[in-house]
Amino acid sequence: MFSVLTNEALDRLHAFINTHSERRWEVDEHCRYIDVSQGLLNLFGRERSEVLGRPVYDFMTLNEADRISRIFASKPILPYSEAISHHLRPDGRTIVIESCAVPLKSEDGALKGYRGIAHEVAHLDLLHSDSAYRMKAIYDTVSVALCLLSRDGRYLSANAAYAAIHELLPDALVGRKASELLPGAGEMVRSDLLLMDAGQEVPDHEIECRGRIYLVSVSPLQNLEGQVAGITMALMDITERKRAERKLAETNQQLLHYASHDYLTGLANRRHVDETLAKEVRRAMRERRPLSLLMADADFFKRYNDHYGHLLGDQCLHMVASHLKDAMNRPSDLIGRYGGEEFIAIMPATDKVGALKIAEDVLRTISDLNMPHVESDYGIVTLSIGVATLEPTSQLLTAEANVQVLLSAADRALYEAKAAGRNTISIDSSLQKLSGGLLNRTR
Repeated sequence: MFSVLTNEALDRLHAFINTHSERRWEVDEHCRYIDVSQGLLNLFGRERSEVLGRPVYDFMTLNEADRISRIFASKPILPYSEAISHHLRPDGRTIVIESCAVPLKSEDGALKGYRGIAHEVAHLDLLHSDSAYRMKAIYDTVSVALCLLSRDGRYLSANAAYAAIHELLPDALVGRKASELLPGAGEMVRSDLLLMDAGQEVPDHEIECRGRIYLVSVSPLQNLEGQVAGITMALMDITERKRAERKLAETNQQLLHYASHDYLTGLANRRHVDETLAKEVRRAMRERRPLSLLMADADFFKRYNDHYGHLLGDQCLHMVASHLKDAMNRPSDLIGRYGGEEFIAIMPATDKVGALKIAEDVLRTISDLNMPHVESDYGIVTLSIGVATLEPTSQLLTAEANVQVLLSAADRALYEAKAAGRNTISIDSSLQKLSGGLLNRTR
């Protein structure tokens, strides 16, 4: 706006102002109008007597007047050009004025005022100013992908980085709809404009284009009347960041999984089983529904490890666990590895009859695998299973006590199954004394 001119350039500016009297104005050192051409009075919609002697700020909004006064107060006495200001007409309309002027000085060099010319502008012809060329050079060479969209979603301009995303030259984008190249861009522009027109901030978006993920930041482009005329858009490639985030999320998920699951078998670990059992006991007591527990042990497994080795022993446990999961196919059931070759299954809303049926299915499933075990009395891998059921009428103990009672009962039943020769099922009967009877509820 303000600039130091050579004498030749200053002479040209003086001549230009003097030869365009129909648009000329003059103010004193306090920015009060001394002279205004009839052409400008017509543009302002005011009479000469209404304007003369009054400061230019009287015909602006408070914010605009403050902005213009601060600009002049901070600058030395210099000519200026391409100065944009907003003026209020009596009919309430705001007009945009572009001015150029030269300072008027007294004999001692003090500022007496300014003389200049002005005209109304409907738009800024930025491409013909030196500053715009500098901005365009930055715009074209910056590594961030930038573009400008009209309100109907068409490209007005784009830099090389943005055009490269679509494998095009910048000029090839101008006039095309963004929705042709960016999935969902049409709806994005419409929703962004609704927020911008309402004066609200637009949150960043994430879009995918040509296998890459971009973070999109948008800002309103306002015309001289302060209306949203378009949208500026900046795209940042965050593909690698998103991949790293996904990898981190997957790793965290794995860590969470291993914190609650056995690494070898993939079943719930002892801690997860204990937490779930405590929760299910409380729910069974609250809802007055039965809760059953199976405790199973691979028969003669120490002999298996000694004969076949620990590697095959691990494979055997993995096979048993896989088929146990298949047998326990209800979503509410939980099966876990409780330690070594011992497994445990929690079966909510399952009475003793239903639990016995499941135990029989499990016993038969493992036997039908016919996994060789030459050190077993049965020649194959088998299970011993203990069954215990907490019936809904058992309210004599606290939830914590009932957890221990149920675990002890299942462990006792498992011991009885082993004592009976293994490859069998034993049902603990001690909980009947606590419950005072059984409900005829099947799984």
